[in-house]
Amino acid sequence: MTIPLLTIVRLKTKNSSITMERFYREFQMSRQSYFKDLRRLKLIDEMMLKIKDAINAYRLKYDRPAGSRSLYYNLEIKSTYDIGVTKFEKLMSSYGLTLTPLRIRVVTTKSSCQSWNYSNLCNGLVINGINQLVVGDITYISLGKYRYYLFCLIDVFSLRIVGYHISTRMRKEEAILALEMFIKLREYQNLSLCIHHTDGGGQYFARKYLRAMGQIKSSIAKTCIENGFAEQKNGYIKNHLIPTIQLNNLGELRHEVDKIMYFYNYQRKQSQLGWKSPVEFEEKLKTTSKNLFVKLHNFEQNIPAQAKRF
Repeated sequence: MTIPLLTIVRLKTKNSSITMERFYREFQMSRQSYFKDLRRLKLIDEMMLKIKDAINAYRLKYDRPAGSRSLYYNLEIKSTYDIGVTKFEKLMSSYGLTLTPLRIRVVTTKSSCQSWNYSNLCNGLVINGINQLVVGDITYISLGKYRYYLFCLIDVFSLRIVGYHISTRMRKEEAILALEMFIKLREYQNLSLCIHHTDGGGQYFARKYLRAMGQIKSSIAKTCIENGFAEQKNGYIKNHLIPTIQLNNLGELRHEVDKIMYFYNYQRKQSQLGWKSPVEFEEKLKTTSKNLFVKLHNFEQNIPAQAKRF
């Protein structure tokens, strides 16, 4: 605040008999240090103007409510401007570039009698690799006067979206298309130990869907909280990525969703993965010797989740 204040004083006293030296002394600053700091602030202003343009472009194209830390890593601020993440976050706040966190949850599936014979296999579960736990959920997307439904399957260990489908309907047939994408993606890998965890939606417990799962085990969340991971990820996709789309044609929408999913899986760096994208993280898993794990929340004993992914 000192430099802006002294700058205002200089303007106010420009045509008066009052000298600036008394103000420099008051703030324990020399004329040279004032101009040095003034030049530094101007450079910061110029840098933040460029950063603001990059942020606006990123939020418009990729992630509308992107936060400061996510922007720092995904825009590669460190390598471009040589500033640390803490300083960047302070500058984001000082220049009014931060956003209020968005918290929205929408329930789109209802429990069905077919799901009553299944239990929650994920309560306090510990996994140490991909293809051990996949969670699924459905969210709706409104574009203009149209409503679409997005089916997503996510590998909990790598956070990768392994299967998805968008449609105007919310049937088991649409859910199976997302499942088939997952199975095809992992076609050369063992899925016999994989758990498929969803809420009690009838789509996921229809006989046709269960047959399509093959050896994959089915798990049910008794409440929406027990499927919170899937709902949180779907909420991110819906509220962060989908708003970048301005279309109301299903064919064009599917094309744009393909691009969004590619960006999420291959390019978007995430803090939970050590600021790597899900695909980068899965590639690193092939060569790491570390004992990595994810332990899910134990709802019966109220033991919080833990994770060591990097």
